[in-house]
Amino acid sequence: LTSATSPVTGMNEKICGFVLSEADYRENDVLLQVLSKDYGVLSLVGKASKKLSSRNHFLPMCLYEFLIDYREQKSIFTIHGSKLLENYFESDDIEMISFKNILTELTLKNREIDTYDALHSVFRRLDRDNRYLLGSLYLSYLIRMFGITPVVDGCALCGKKQVVTCSKVHGGFLCADHRGTLEALPVERLKKIRLIIKGSFEHYEILKEFDYDFADFALLMDFFLENADLHSRSYDFYRTLI
Repeated sequence: LTSATSPVTGMNEKICGFVLSEADYRENDVLLQVLSKDYGVLSLVGKASKKLSSRNHFLPMCLYEFLIDYREQKSIFTIHGSKLLENYFESDDIEMISFKNILTELTLKNREIDTYDALHSVFRRLDRDNRYLLGSLYLSYLIRMFGITPVVDGCALCGKKQVVTCSKVHGGFLCADHRGTLEALPVERLKKIRLIIKGSFEHYEILKEFDYDFADFALLMDFFLENADLHSRSYDFYRTLI
């Protein structure tokens, strides 16, 4: 595989990218939002992709090699050729598809952040490993890149080391004196949240020893959406499935 290492003009350039979304475009074309390794999120046009006879059909969440003419000043590029590299689409597992939709939606909503390597690390493991650990790691990465890392070394309001809950409004862990009406969380959950916030994909083998569940993922998701001022329809739908 060959690809660009810097944003320069390229004729018939090969790029690697994940298909994040697809929408109708003109009469027979589709417009893809693609997370590329070298250029971030790009808008790519698949010519005649809506025709049944077309060979240009694209699976969501999958990694492709695309052939395009890249120009810095352009915002939309025509696909001249493509090759499926890695298939991460499971049409018979609605829960897994919905979970991956959460990740691709968050990626699109935060397109200014370089998420290619992080998303690739998640998708490569998602079919065999704990989805909530992987999703939490991805959220931790987004939270860090967004500059909204919660306080997890003590109470966000007074600094006291003995904490009992986590607040998406007050920016992190809270002690018993400041938790108000918030539910006290199990010590194990607070420990897992602290580890995931402090950790990264480099610590994955260590983090695998802990049993991350939906409640852990939901706590981080709610914190991120609140502090990034975002809403996720994919997350809303996923919660109806579990």
